[in-house]
Amino acid sequence: MIKKYSFDYNSGEASACFTVDTDMFTPEVARTTLEFYTWDYDAENDPIDEVLKKYALEVIKILTTKSCSIEDAKAEFEEYEGFCRLDGSVGIELTKATGYRFDEDYLKMTVETK
Repeated sequence: MIKKYSFDYNSGEASACFTVDTDMFTPEVARTTLEFYTWDYDAENDPIDEVLKKYALEVIKILTTKSCSIEDAKAEFEEYEGFCRLDGSVGIELTKATGYRFDEDYLKMTVETK
C-alpha cells in the first residue's frame, strides 16, 4: 500500500513530505530505526508513523542548517547510520521539504552594562 505523509512544522514554518510503500518499508523496518536510536516515541502507535516523525524532523534540520536541496538531503541520509535511504529504494521517498528560515526580526536582544 502506498501512503503519503505530510508534516507541517509550526504552521508552515517548515515541512517534509514522504511517499511510503508499506509493503517495502514495513513496521519492522521502522521499528529497527526507532530502536537503533532509542528515541522517545509512542510504542502504542504505528511504528511507521512514529519513525516518519523522526525522519521529518531530521530532514527539516538538515535543510535548515545546510541550506541545501532535497536531493542533497537525500544524499545526506545515505551517510546516516540507522536511517534508511530516502530515494524510494527501500520504500520511503522524500518528495518535498522546506527548512526553517531564521529571521532576525524574531531575535530578541538584551544588553547589560556592568
